[in-house]
Amino acid sequence: MDYQVITENDQLHHLVMVCSKAPVITIDTEFVRVNTYYPEVGLIQIYNGEQCFLIDPIVLPDLNPLRELMLSPSILKVFHSCSEDLEVFHHAMGIIPSPIFDTQIGAAFLGVGFSASYQSLVGHYLGIELLKHETRSDWLKRPLTDNQLKYAALDVIHLYGVYKAELKALLEADRLGWASEECSGLGIQIPTTVDPQQFYKKIRGAAVLNRSQLNVLRSLSSWREVTAREKNIPRNRVVEQKSLLAMSKVQLCSKTELEKVAGFTSKQVKKYGDIIVSILEEAWRQEEHFCPKLIPRSSGSVNSDHLQRLKGVVVECAKSLNISPEFLAKRRHLEELLRRDELPEELNGWRKEAVGNSLVLEMASF
Repeated sequence: MDYQVITENDQLHHLVMVCSKAPVITIDTEFVRVNTYYPEVGLIQIYNGEQCFLIDPIVLPDLNPLRELMLSPSILKVFHSCSEDLEVFHHAMGIIPSPIFDTQIGAAFLGVGFSASYQSLVGHYLGIELLKHETRSDWLKRPLTDNQLKYAALDVIHLYGVYKAELKALLEADRLGWASEECSGLGIQIPTTVDPQQFYKKIRGAAVLNRSQLNVLRSLSSWREVTAREKNIPRNRVVEQKSLLAMSKVQLCSKTELEKVAGFTSKQVKKYGDIIVSILEEAWRQEEHFCPKLIPRSSGSVNSDHLQRLKGVVVECAKSLNISPEFLAKRRHLEELLRRDELPEELNGWRKEAVGNSLVLEMASF
């Protein structure tokens, strides 16, 4: 198996020139994410169907020559389960590769499995049993071993075969349009690019808070998100989620109360106490009509019989399409439909054709 390790700038430019001629390239990244907010990239693999390139970003930290390739509208970039790979590119280069195709998404449209692993797809389509012994390797340590390099190269080489098999099956099933549409939205779902002011909506338990409490949670979670990004440390290393919720439920006025009520360590109080007390004081003073709207609770707010009927519609549509019901529509989508009496945004596009229209018909019978 041949591959070229890219450690010099002129080699990187040659890679771009060669791969720019290909209509499709497969991409993977190896990274470590233990004590940091952002993934620390140790290797970037690219395969154009003929040549495999392994870019060493430790030796060659300036990846800007890749920008043109990653953003070229005429070259499809194929990943598997691409969320963290996209985070790598966004953090390293400030871009989201486009257009992209995710073989995990492709598999979901073909009935192969919801959230199918790369290993399972290689086995399913190529009949190859992969050994994942290098998955937990330290990709930041140098030099990389021959086994690490071979493992990394095979990842993108096999991924190319998986994509070709899925492309053929999607065309035969007339599902390529749906799959491409789903993949086109993947770049806007990256957690590290979400507006910090919107992160409070992702915190479990936020739905039980009133508007004033939500305003406190929004202010605290926004500050935590910004701090984690600036310091490049995991969110919970700043403040744990349970502490954010505790501070949002009770008006705290001093650093001492942070330890007693919110479970802060003395180190956290010393480091962040003053700024948190300041955030709390300002957030609690906010007039209610400027506070966030209430978050609908996931239970007790919709007719359970109607919800079960809608779930039945999803299951039937999924069965007829050979698609996982969870991939078609989630419970929260059905609850939103019942509350608003109109399809939520997530059930438009291809999902409207696949299940949305059927849900609307069922709603008309309530």
